[in-house]
Amino acid sequence: MQQWWLKVRFAVKSILFPLICLQFIRTLLFPNPLDVFILFLFFMAYLGFLFNYY
Repeated sequence: MQQWWLKVRFAVKSILFPLICLQFIRTLLFPNPLDVFILFLFFMAYLGFLFNYY
């Protein structure tokens, strides 16, 4: 049961990092509250994966 979650977890973590980078560049170019909030959500999700919360 846990084997599939480990595969999915690493896939999500590997996809999330480039999304954070792109969102950060977009936030620098076009700063608005929605972009900042999306970047914050991506960052919190990535921290959750790094600290094995999920």
